[in-house]
Amino acid sequence: MKEDETRRGPGPEETGGERPAPTLGMELAFTSKRLHENLRKAGETVGMPDGYRKLLFHLAHGEGLTQLELAKRAHLSAPTVSVTLKKMEADGLLDRLPDEKDQRTVRVYLTEEGRALNLQVFQSMLRVDARLVEGFSPEEQETFRSMLRRMNQNLEGMNV
Repeated sequence: MKEDETRRGPGPEETGGERPAPTLGMELAFTSKRLHENLRKAGETVGMPDGYRKLLFHLAHGEGLTQLELAKRAHLSAPTVSVTLKKMEADGLLDRLPDEKDQRTVRVYLTEEGRALNLQVFQSMLRVDARLVEGFSPEEQETFRSMLRRMNQNLEGMNV
């Protein structure tokens, strides 16, 4: 097999002139990209910059996290989290306060304004989510959810 074939998959000569169907992973990536774009637009409709979404979500589900904990949960680099938190703090969405037991540790908390924005964002996300699963029965949705969990488990720790 030629080097370029490993990157692009089989060509017309290997498939009898037919264009190969996208792999399941490719379909999932296309859908993920489209979903991300719609979530970004939904956040923008309520005045939230795209970079805030992950951090806002994790803070709403675990206030008092450290920057490092946020970075790990959001799968973002520590410098990215630091810069974004500064912007969010300047926008009045969060407060960074020293830990009561260890003054060297800084914990992050949403302000009332941050909670209000999170609620607006969540409602926008629900509309996107409803469109995503339109036409799927509750049973199909749960089956798909289960499959996604298994796919994530299958890929966890994979070093390619």
